[in-house]
Amino acid sequence: MHRTSTLITNLLCGLCVCAPVAAAAQEPYSPLVPRGTVRLGLRGDYYSFSSRYGLWGSGTAGLEQLSDAFSGPADAGVFPQLEPFATALRNAAGEPFAVSLGTLDAVMEKATTRVPVSLDVGVFDWLTVGAEVPFVRSDTEFSLTFAADSAHADAGFSPGMADPGLVTGFLSGLQNSITMYDAFRASTCSADPNSPECRDATALVADARIFRNSLATMYGTMFAPVGWSPAGVALQARLTALAEAFQAAGVTGTPGSVPLAAGPLTFEELLGLVMDPAHGIAASYPLENWQSLWALGDIEARVDARLLESGDPEGPSHVFAGAGALVRLPTGQQDDPANFIDIGSGDAQMDIEARAWMNGRWRRVGLWADLRYGVQMKGTTERRAFDPNVTFAPLASQVQLDWNPGDYQFLELSPWYEVAPTMRLLAGYRYFRKGMDAFAIRAVPPPDTEPPAGMATTAFATKDAGLTAVPDPDALVPESGASSSRLMLGLVYNRDVAVDNGEAGRPLEIRVVYRHVVGGSGGDVPNARSFEAGFRFFVGLWGG
Repeated sequence: MHRTSTLITNLLCGLCVCAPVAAAAQEPYSPLVPRGTVRLGLRGDYYSFSSRYGLWGSGTAGLEQLSDAFSGPADAGVFPQLEPFATALRNAAGEPFAVSLGTLDAVMEKATTRVPVSLDVGVFDWLTVGAEVPFVRSDTEFSLTFAADSAHADAGFSPGMADPGLVTGFLSGLQNSITMYDAFRASTCSADPNSPECRDATALVADARIFRNSLATMYGTMFAPVGWSPAGVALQARLTALAEAFQAAGVTGTPGSVPLAAGPLTFEELLGLVMDPAHGIAASYPLENWQSLWALGDIEARVDARLLESGDPEGPSHVFAGAGALVRLPTGQQDDPANFIDIGSGDAQMDIEARAWMNGRWRRVGLWADLRYGVQMKGTTERRAFDPNVTFAPLASQVQLDWNPGDYQFLELSPWYEVAPTMRLLAGYRYFRKGMDAFAIRAVPPPDTEPPAGMATTAFATKDAGLTAVPDPDALVPESGASSSRLMLGLVYNRDVAVDNGEAGRPLEIRVVYRHVVGGSGGDVPNARSFEAGFRFFVGLWGG
């Protein structure tokens, strides 16, 4: 609310200082301006949202909070590096265990301030050409808390991260015991290959090898269970059982304890897990409040023409209809795929849009209708092609993609009412629908590409954190389609003034509009509230 009130105050102050006063009131919707007239528009659009429809590819049209992806157990759905760790732990312990680094709780709200500057020129009374140049700044308010204790945390960093020799020594000692017991097994089986003793010894060697190899894989994922966790207790119990069986066969020297995590992660270590390239995520911005610099959005060039007209503009009724076209240029800036709370300033690929519109007035009541169809041209984009249900997609999934966005349709119906000769009350409904996109990998780095600076390559922290699958761009498709419905309420004011020295003042329009999304489905659709305040004034250049 503070940002919104500041925007309105600055805008209205600018109107009072810079804008000339108005002459005749005009209808609140008109793509056209008279021949030889220039219409300059400046407005401020502010929209914010803390929830969205179809969040993180859930496959449902339900409304979800932005913070949901950053709240709850810090498990494999948040940190994908935990998935290979959980698999190795299950193989080592012989049973599955829930794995979590702790519990997250977040609050998030995103907002964008957009200041489009528009210029339209009336070439003829029936033809207008123009352009719009938007300037965009976005910010995200984000607060994150983390609880890691015996009630919430099952895992922490592997002891091999701090002391590789500890893990190496344990695995080596366990392997020596397995080798010596295997010699005992060979001796037993050579006497009677079908004896129960041979079968039991063979099964024990196989079980011990699975245990040892699974532990080696687990330590390679940079995680280990904490000692108090059920998984830690199960691993220690399994090692004790093996040691007792080895001892019965005369094999000594088996390690007495499994190296486990000294404790759960601290909040600082959790943030490092997100930021440090050695851990495989390599976020470009920490998990805190974020604000972008002012950036250029996607510039629009447009043309509109009147095709039909009925009635007198000064009479009791007047209806006119027309068509137009628009080209949206790739001048904006896309989201940073490594910034998990970023909002870009545009799509940075070209759109071509056709429209048909109608503006009607019957005494004091009017109706505006606008129908558009947009074709989004092919472009390129850099994204993390990974399961959208995972909060922090790994760096290994970030690729350059050929991008073919889906076409879109737009419908607006806005009745209006003349409250006074200089004032119109607006209401309206907007529907927007966009088809699904198509993606293809543009370039795949060679297998021997070196990891980013600082990324570990030891046996205890692999360079891709155990995530070696080829990025799958099809994972991005389900959330690329969208539909939304939006209601609008607003006011347009055109002020009349007396003639000064025989010359009328320039027309001036002040517009204030509130919009709210009331439904959405199919993809990443913000449940946004928006406020628009702006003005347009007119300057005659030729033609009277």
